[in-house]
Amino acid sequence: MLTKDTNLPDELETDPWVAAFVIELHKFFGTPGDVSACTSKRDRLLYAWARMGISHAMQKEEIVWRALKNRTEPEVAAEVFCRRFYDQYNRMVVQEMPDFPNAMKGATALPSGGKVQSGSDSKV
Repeated sequence: MLTKDTNLPDELETDPWVAAFVIELHKFFGTPGDVSACTSKRDRLLYAWARMGISHAMQKEEIVWRALKNRTEPEVAAEVFCRRFYDQYNRMVVQEMPDFPNAMKGATALPSGGKVQSGSDSKV
């Protein structure tokens, strides 16, 4: 389960290897590696979903990626990390994104067209 305090390591901003490793993880799963690369709302959702999975996995398996750091190229390290994570937890670092059917449409206050009685959440 992901928690609100799941963050990427602080080194992301200062260490070129860590930054490249995170980008390679995004590439491995075919997701945008930076929010500026997102061209649609779906891309932004995919980016955020992937970033949550990556940060969670890096936090959970910090020992693994730190052991790979500076000993191998980020591209190779990303693949090794993903394979080890899968072997350990039987799931991918970035799991399949749930289908958000209404995410691509504008929000509607009353999708079914019913009226809501003041002070109540039930339809009239």
